[in-house]
Amino acid sequence: MKVVNERRAFIDNHPEFFHFVLEQFGGEGMPEDTVIELKVTRPGQETVSSEARLVDSDMKLFSGLKDMIG
Repeated sequence: MKVVNERRAFIDNHPEFFHFVLEQFGGEGMPEDTVIELKVTRPGQETVSSEARLVDSDMKLFSGLKDMIG
């Protein structure tokens, strides 16, 4: 139950981000060869980033994420 409340608080605090995630991961999902990049900028530190190009074996995970988010 705590995670549900924390999820709700995150959505309330960052509605634009949540809608972006829904649009990108929901709907048709993430096809193979999609590149996902994550960038993190902490106060007073340099930005760091990493990316992943999705392969066939990733599809099951992203299908599950799509079901969980939607």
